[in-house]
Amino acid sequence: MAATLSTVRALIYWEYAKLIAGEAVGQRDAFRFVNHTFRRLLEQRISPSAILRENQALFRAGEVCVYCGATEQLQWDHIVPLALGGPDHFDNLVRACSHCNRTKADRDPYRWYASRKEIDRIPRLVLGKFLKLVFAEYDRRGMLDDPAFMQEHRIERITLSTVFTLTP
Repeated sequence: MAATLSTVRALIYWEYAKLIAGEAVGQRDAFRFVNHTFRRLLEQRISPSAILRENQALFRAGEVCVYCGATEQLQWDHIVPLALGGPDHFDNLVRACSHCNRTKADRDPYRWYASRKEIDRIPRLVLGKFLKLVFAEYDRRGMLDDPAFMQEHRIERITLSTVFTLTP
């Protein structure tokens, strides 16, 4: 992981750079590409795509579980569960089979995949929507660029969704 992740913005951009690397070169851990993309994001020479991109991908995917590919017993899954303060709107929804929805339960994608020892295998659609959701919430609360906040609250990728439960 990059050594300069002193703000929530930097952490989210680092994770987003890995997502871009996965699409561009087929590996989320292609360090040189990730680092280059990360710097470009921080310098605002590029920007994360709008959530509209993920919502369009969700429609193109059709009736399939975003987590396992199943086509039976599909339900709407809140990426950041309502129990964790996640918003109840389309940007926080994906299609999931009943098994995946049930086993994910009230965990965000990082916590669920970490419990399965697959934290770096979160599907692109899910991770893209998740990063945009938490970015927007940290931005709304004015917490994106405060190193003291990140250190005080021990924010790391597995705890990014705690922004939805913080008291103002």
